[in-house]
Amino acid sequence: MTANIPEYVPDYADIWRRRMEEVFESDEKHGNRVKWDSVEHARSYWERTKKDRCRPLKQLETINLQKTERFLDIGSGPGTLGIPAAKHARDVVCVEPSLGMCTIMKERIAEENLANVTVVQKKWEDADLEKDLNVAENGLFDAVAASFSLSMADICEQVRRMEKVCRGRIFLFWFAGEYIWENKEFGEFMRSIGAADFYPGPKADLLYGALAQMGIYPDLYTYSLSLPDEYPSADVAAEKIAQRHAVSDPANRKKLLEWLKAHFDGKVTLHGRSQRVCIHWDVKKE
Repeated sequence: MTANIPEYVPDYADIWRRRMEEVFESDEKHGNRVKWDSVEHARSYWERTKKDRCRPLKQLETINLQKTERFLDIGSGPGTLGIPAAKHARDVVCVEPSLGMCTIMKERIAEENLANVTVVQKKWEDADLEKDLNVAENGLFDAVAASFSLSMADICEQVRRMEKVCRGRIFLFWFAGEYIWENKEFGEFMRSIGAADFYPGPKADLLYGALAQMGIYPDLYTYSLSLPDEYPSADVAAEKIAQRHAVSDPANRKKLLEWLKAHFDGKVTLHGRSQRVCIHWDVKKE
């Protein structure tokens, strides 16, 4: 005889929303959103990111753009994916909210003399799907991607907006395993010096669950990404890490410096290895 087991189905979208709101609250408290408007901060981010030229190229291999296709890049940052995509697509629209990132992206577009890239300085949630994306004039997008840029509380609504402007393929690149900041030893130490309200955000399991709630059953593959944080000395590392995690108390900053000196001899390299996923599916248009 089979026991009657009550069925419990988690509301993945709601769990995603609550965890993302924790991230937003922490970012607001520490001024992390404001810093992305800084051109200096955005340039520093780009200098670090461009060391890994392989990542966007591998992503583009997966997306497989054709010269006749339109491409939408959501949360473009400094154009990490959108700018190399312009060499494979008919035209590219990059949606990015921060002033600093848009400034660097426009500089890069000018340097590479690209005439087929449009930059929309808005949050994806605020973008006008008709006017900002030139859908009426140029048609729907053949491929849409959000590369580690799903900082959206209502993930289901925003995915539906992606589907609304897409006639082809959607690619969501997101986090699966822990990052260096979530590592047990380092994470516990950071919490002990006042970085207790650092939230890593929701992972790919919740994203897949939320999509399933929408009736979307995508393909998925997992891969490793290594992008280490390198600093010339423990002093520089302590200053940068303290800024990132809003460790303002001088005594706690001193503890951070001492921890780094105890674990590294001279140059500091935080490994930056993590598991990522690519979740993708085809949009069916009637």
